[in-house]
Amino acid sequence: MANFSIKNEGTFFYFDPSNEELGGVCLRELSVDESNNITKKTTTKTRKPIRGQLVDVKEVDEDLAQKLTFQYCIISWEKVELDGEPIECNAIGKTKLMRSLDFVKFVSACLEQLTEKNATIEQARSEAQKEALKNGLDGNSQK
Repeated sequence: MANFSIKNEGTFFYFDPSNEELGGVCLRELSVDESNNITKKTTTKTRKPIRGQLVDVKEVDEDLAQKLTFQYCIISWEKVELDGEPIECNAIGKTKLMRSLDFVKFVSACLEQLTEKNATIEQARSEAQKEALKNGLDGNSQK
């Protein structure tokens, strides 16, 4: 049975999985609720006349949306420096690190991995496979 949870505590990603001493970043997926909050904060709607019709026009502050997304998704980090100086994991530090293309690429790739992986389904699948093996089935049996 798949046991879903609303906890979104984060997953730690090491800069080099073979050498955890180099540090890494703890990230959480952007939840639907938080995504909606960010959209509300970064989207303005105006009505403009276009060809004689009043039309709703949405404008999104993409920079603010990215900033708020990183503020939410980055929980903590270890051994992170910016231009040779240690940097704290707080709102100011996160904003500064967003200027580093390498850091943004790393975090974006890790968030993509989180989004692609559904831990609850994987856990249920793993438990089902263990149960099948326990019962002498390999999961590939045909009747």
